[in-house]
Amino acid sequence: MWTLVFDEQSLHPPKPLPMLKPDWAKFLAPAEKSRFMWFGHSTLMMRVGTQTIITDPLFGKSASPVPLMMTRFQDPPAWLEELPPIDVVLISHNHYDHLEQASVEKLAKTQSHFVVSLGLGVILQKWGVPAERITELDWWQSTERHGVRYTALPARHDSGRSLLDHNKSLWSGFVIQHQDESFYFHGDSSYGKHFDAIAERFNGFDIAFIENGQYNERWPNNHLFPHQTAELAAKLKPKRFMPIHWAAYPLALHKWNEPVLQSLPIARKLEVNPLTPLMGQVFDAETLTADWFAED
Repeated sequence: MWTLVFDEQSLHPPKPLPMLKPDWAKFLAPAEKSRFMWFGHSTLMMRVGTQTIITDPLFGKSASPVPLMMTRFQDPPAWLEELPPIDVVLISHNHYDHLEQASVEKLAKTQSHFVVSLGLGVILQKWGVPAERITELDWWQSTERHGVRYTALPARHDSGRSLLDHNKSLWSGFVIQHQDESFYFHGDSSYGKHFDAIAERFNGFDIAFIENGQYNERWPNNHLFPHQTAELAAKLKPKRFMPIHWAAYPLALHKWNEPVLQSLPIARKLEVNPLTPLMGQVFDAETLTADWFAED
């Protein structure tokens, strides 16, 4: 663990990662199918129907309460202030790499509605979000806004931002549904039987956004290991599987690209079709992508 404190740069990529400048006209243009954009880690923008959604918005230099640790590899493809208006902010749980105070405080000054795991409303209101713009969901509960349905899913993880609030709020994954499309957003979760229930209820996603990174043998009950990421993707039977929760911050001791180098070959053997867009790229479930993270 001392590597994260004294030699964090060894966990960073040796050169800047490729990314694209966001094409907002393409992202926002009317279309029959949903479009997406990735900002690294678990921050995704989604254009679903007429709604612009952002998941676990994280743009800061650090994903830690200690600013000099777990520092971002490089600037995101765009800053929060540069984004188009956000209709819905989807937040999975309150860990620092998923719930960022600065981003919430900025979004609190807009008209964004927050759909979050049960118990997160208290801290959101503390940071300036009006109660009427917060919808909290327990596992399996759903809410619908402007034709888009959000369902909170069980997860095997935990929550807490200090020693005083451990597991005081819930942690969840989400399903986002619109007309005949459905998308799985993993949040954070280690492997467990709850995935069987999710697969039974929602099998056949257009895209499954599954965590792939920040694992360690010391915390096996918090995150998926690469082979488990691939196995979950096969279980959910999506048209495409996209690894998230990587390529932005070093929160564990593995190399920056180890998660995908290990999970994607297994996923392909299990006949799962990976989706690996560049950060900032507009993509959908049909987009062809390359293994840009492979080392020379």
